[in-house]
Amino acid sequence: MTHNSDSLNKVNKMKALSDLIATVHQLRAPGGCPWDRAQTHQSLRQYLIEEAYEVLDVLDQIETPKDLKSERIQSSFKEELGDLFMQVLLHSEMANEEEAFDIYDVAKALDDKLIRRHPHVFGAAKSDSADSALQSWEKEKAKEKASDIHASILDGVPRGLPALQKASRVLEKVTKVGFQWNDMQGPIEKVEEELAELKVELLKLEKLAKDEDQTAVRKRVEDEMGDLFFTLCNISYLMKINPEAALRTTLDRFQNRFRHVERKLKEKGKTPEQSNLQEMDIHWDEAKKIEKIMGKTSVWGLTGGAASGKSTAGQIFAQLGIPVIDADQIAKELTKEGAPAHQAIFKRFGTNDRTKLREIIFSDPKAKQDLEVIMHPLIQAESTKQIELLAPHHKVII
Repeated sequence: MTHNSDSLNKVNKMKALSDLIATVHQLRAPGGCPWDRAQTHQSLRQYLIEEAYEVLDVLDQIETPKDLKSERIQSSFKEELGDLFMQVLLHSEMANEEEAFDIYDVAKALDDKLIRRHPHVFGAAKSDSADSALQSWEKEKAKEKASDIHASILDGVPRGLPALQKASRVLEKVTKVGFQWNDMQGPIEKVEEELAELKVELLKLEKLAKDEDQTAVRKRVEDEMGDLFFTLCNISYLMKINPEAALRTTLDRFQNRFRHVERKLKEKGKTPEQSNLQEMDIHWDEAKKIEKIMGKTSVWGLTGGAASGKSTAGQIFAQLGIPVIDADQIAKELTKEGAPAHQAIFKRFGTNDRTKLREIIFSDPKAKQDLEVIMHPLIQAESTKQIELLAPHHKVII
């Protein structure tokens, strides 16, 4: 019963694939979709790249096999793989229209290559590790290219690959034939050498007058920068670090920190254009501190207005030994005579009396906004200081 069910399932799955191929054929056929019919191999280039990156976005969310249990990830993964597969089907369909080949020929060529390059699976050769299996693949690949005098071990590295990814593939291939340093000393010295050469050209460029021809020097700067990037990629390869992933992580970190800078400036009623580097650097350092703290300690917030139970909840946490940072208490300390906010509040409102201040801000929205501009940055700074002091000793802070 189970066997029959499985067979039926396989038949249905094969029908789904053949139905898809028929659908793509109809899209390109006379009377089909005008957009699909208008496409060429060249016009689809950008979509092939975009769809591949959409798949990569999903892959970045899959750190362990358990992540595939998520319905959201499953749905996204199927959709993006389908969009990428659509590109393969469209190119194959267009080739079929020119009577060159079809999707079935693509499948047959791939199947033949997989069998041919896996003699340790489909032949007599044996392989007991991923490394030896890869060596077996490369050996069979080399046999195929041996008769071609124009063949190179660098064949198969697409010209259109993103530069970091292309550098990794080139380094992988030349390393396999022994064209690589034996230890880290060589590439480290090479980084220092390339950096020194880049500095020389940058200083030359800086000394040139604005009306002088900078083309030649700029070209040398570009060349030296490329040499430095490539050497860093080589270190990434030797350390088994994906340079693309490393740079993407840095970009994510940079974006998160800069968004913090923007938020802090907005609290002051400013934009980055209305600020300066010194002020933005202060908030940038704040973001770094918060980032460091959040990596070790969970910081939870209690929100709510009057009679919300926020204060009572804070007292309960404190009784349990969990430190509580009270923004209201910080505000009181900041507005005492001689404290940072005391003079600024008096200058703006003409009083520091809390009852009178409440009456002013409740009747004037602009006054409330002005008070927030004064208080929020100070409360944030003091809260951050307290979190920094508590974080080394507590895993949770409220």
